[in-house]
Amino acid sequence: MYWNPNHAEDDEDSAEFVFGGREGLLALIDCADYMFHPRGDGSTNFKEALTLVEAIMRNKIISSEKDLVGVIFFNTEHSPALPDDIEMETGLVVPKKTAIFMPLANPSAESIRKIINFRESEDLFDFDRKFGHSQDSNLSDVLWLCSRVFTRCGYKLEQSSIVLFTSNDEPHPAGSYEYQQSFVKAKDLQQLDVNIVLIPMSEEFDGSKFYREFLCTVASEDPDQYQFPCYQESREPLLTRIFRKDFKKKAISHIKWQLSDDVSLGVNIYSLSRKTKYPAKVKLLRDTNEVIISKRSYQIVTTDEDQNVSESRPLLPGDQRKTQTVGGEKVSFSVDEVTNMKQMLPPGIRLLGFKPISKVSLANHLRSSLFLYPDESTISGSTVLFRALYEKCLAKQKAAYCMLTMRRKQPSKLVALIPQECCYGDDGEPFRHSGFRVEFIPYAADIRKLEVFEKSPPDVSQDQIDVFKSVVKKIKFKYHPSQFENPVLMTTYTNIEALLFDRHDLSVYDSTKPDDDRIDSKVGPFVDKISTLFGEDVTEAPKRRTKAADGEGPSAKAPKLAVDVDPTAIIDAIQSGKTASVLVGTLRAYLQQQGIEGVSKLNKADLINRIKKHNNL
Repeated sequence: MYWNPNHAEDDEDSAEFVFGGREGLLALIDCADYMFHPRGDGSTNFKEALTLVEAIMRNKIISSEKDLVGVIFFNTEHSPALPDDIEMETGLVVPKKTAIFMPLANPSAESIRKIINFRESEDLFDFDRKFGHSQDSNLSDVLWLCSRVFTRCGYKLEQSSIVLFTSNDEPHPAGSYEYQQSFVKAKDLQQLDVNIVLIPMSEEFDGSKFYREFLCTVASEDPDQYQFPCYQESREPLLTRIFRKDFKKKAISHIKWQLSDDVSLGVNIYSLSRKTKYPAKVKLLRDTNEVIISKRSYQIVTTDEDQNVSESRPLLPGDQRKTQTVGGEKVSFSVDEVTNMKQMLPPGIRLLGFKPISKVSLANHLRSSLFLYPDESTISGSTVLFRALYEKCLAKQKAAYCMLTMRRKQPSKLVALIPQECCYGDDGEPFRHSGFRVEFIPYAADIRKLEVFEKSPPDVSQDQIDVFKSVVKKIKFKYHPSQFENPVLMTTYTNIEALLFDRHDLSVYDSTKPDDDRIDSKVGPFVDKISTLFGEDVTEAPKRRTKAADGEGPSAKAPKLAVDVDPTAIIDAIQSGKTASVLVGTLRAYLQQQGIEGVSKLNKADLINRIKKHNNL
């Protein structure tokens, strides 16, 4: 979902707010004789279609298990009824030469096993006798059955899709009655927002005979600009494994952006990236495999010592208090008091002012950014005001500093709203959207000062810099986040599938593993030069630090003082305020020379204060 600021503000803008929900997918497989002809690899087009359906269901069961998947055969001789143990909507009439193999339902391990066993059986569960083959199916009747299955599935579907597997590029002759009926049905599917995906099962598939115009009618596209799917390109997306959840594309917060006391606009906050969680662990009872449900409760236990009887009663949330130890004493607060201390502002965004975008430093990055988008349903006219503010900030390269309170009972965050333009990748898909990016800014107490940054960097010659410029140039590569899958998540799901379906041929491709051969071939010519410029790499075993070595333990020896400690130079540098060139180790060694203990963990500022106090500066 993205906002295009070039669009006019009319009623059609709301169509761009697409929210993900339950999806229904029907696999429509051609069962004519030509789908069962043996190929060079010993398989058939029909079995390959079942393999693709299995891949779809395996992806669905991980990414969006609430979606619905079904399988329908057409060009069959018989139309057998479903078994009694499979629930199906009553009153659904199946046309001739068509059969429902699997009704529309949530993908499960049982349904995937059914596809695998059906495909790997020698006679496909006696397919010739049970289903048979024909070439007389009317495509319009088959599509009518699919639309009826969608409407009677029992759920409100956000998206309905039909995946058609066939190697016949001309199901009906041009100008025939069935040909005209198919295009009438195509227009009906367009009105019902049903999407059709064609998977041609032959490399010689000619889409100009029938399917190009048919698919353009369903999708309402220009046939001259439509790119017809080829055999290999259609199979690869279905066979690609997906090891991540599909999250619903909804706002995580609906709040108001307060520009002043009298001016506000409604905005939604979205998360463009989210960490994928591993499959949740469920505790089971060892003997019966029953799910263990655990609940936490607080009890007050009172004991009567005379009667040796104990009584317990539940501790309600209103009776609970929270404590904090300060200076050796406990300070008690009620739950409401803790909540009121955290929430200083009501939910919303409060504008503080504007600063140049260059002031937002990447070094102060706290967490992943969010995305801000106007919400016309909250306050009328928010889109116009949002667009005007966005374009002005983008033109002047200004960022809006604000206080963000996502919801009640949450502390406020300091954020910078950075305007950004929509950018498209090589595939034509936007990887950056138009709007305000929400960057979180740290408070003063969040910024840490590290001693490692106070050390002066080593001197590097120009030859050393040039050699690594060449190395970096040689091993550059094109990057996109979709190129890298989480190897731990892939391994977890692959092992689960291997145990679930008793498969031993499943493997995991680690996309994060570097190409060592390529790197060696590119960097190899520079190894000798790097060795000459930087010398041999001498690695010493790290020494274990102890309190005795730091001079704080009871058995600590006298600390070794730095040779270059000049007390006069240190005092002069502190008095003149020029302490940037004085090392922390030199200050610590000076204090130890003066007989002051407990300075091994002090930072530079504390060491300087200790020296000032010792010398009465």
